[in-house]
Amino acid sequence: MPTSQEMSPRAAWGLILSAAAILMVTMAARLTTGLFLSPINTSTGLGIASISLALAVGQFMWGASQPIFGAVADKYGPARVIVLGGVMLAATPFVSSQ
Repeated sequence: MPTSQEMSPRAAWGLILSAAAILMVTMAARLTTGLFLSPINTSTGLGIASISLALAVGQFMWGASQPIFGAVADKYGPARVIVLGGVMLAATPFVSSQ
């Protein structure tokens, strides 16, 4: 079992600020989607129920993945998980536009 390593205060603050930035971007995207529900419905014709279901599945997956990524952070360290989260956040627009 790996031993815990001490982190310098500067590295800890960098990790905290990175996590806060990722949280700000993802929460802003999640909380403002309701404002765009009508324009998305108008432009795609999917219907509000279908769009709402897609958003609900996204929220569920976000919540269900939290314990998994918490366990990964415990095993491999929080810095690696924050970097992985940033990469996934940056890749999301490219993947969803395809």
